Amino acid sequence: MSAAINVILVEDDPDLRESVVEWMELHGIPVCAVRNAAEFYQALPNRQFRVAVIDVGLPDQEGYVLAEYARANTAMGIIILTARSTIDDKLRGYQAGADIFMVKPVDCRELAAVIHSLGARLQAAAAPAAPATLAGGHWHISPTLWELRLDDAPAVTLSQKELQLLELLAAQPGSAVPKRSILARLYQRDDYSSSRSLDTLVRRLRAKILRQLGQELPLRTVHAVGYCFAAEISVEEAEPV
Repeated sequence: MSAAINVILVEDDPDLRESVVEWMELHGIPVCAVRNAAEFYQALPNRQFRVAVIDVGLPDQEGYVLAEYARANTAMGIIILTARSTIDDKLRGYQAGADIFMVKPVDCRELAAVIHSLGARLQAAAAPAAPATLAGGHWHISPTLWELRLDDAPAVTLSQKELQLLELLAAQPGSAVPKRSILARLYQRDDYSSSRSLDTLVRRLRAKILRQLGQELPLRTVHAVGYCFAAEISVEEAEPV
């Protein structure tokens, strides 16, 4: 339903911004229009948006960076607008997380059709996912020794952030833990830099377990939500002194 497709438009050209907002709202698409990256970041916590329409040439930060942030931290569909039309520009847009790449000048009728199509597809995909099927084996976390162990296999030493991450996931095995909750616990902030740090942490932890145990760590990425641990896992209680 079009009324549910809330859109955030990031465009620094006032004439284009106003004309897009006026046309979209006349056709039942509510739009929150902002002028730059700073206003984009400020607007996100205040409203749930289904689609972001982002201009590349912003005064304070490239639109590609906003697209990367939106892809890493939200479930929004992402449409990039730009006057640049080379294949390198398009590839960079898609690598940043864009669903659609549109070259200016853009016909508002086409933009509205793209928003409706993308929004409907995302709405259909937003149905709650079933819990992940748990893999075999039982993983044990030792907070006192900072170790992770699979059944009777040798223990793997964890860093502080690896331990914190696994403890969070162990509280809900098989269920997705929101990325924002993980960022708040591990980094005390939710921004592009900490999101990238978390992605790197997960990648290195998976590689460490595979290297030391020859076993894939059942730490799954849940698209547009966060992470889950798809196996039995428990946290060992500290022995009384």
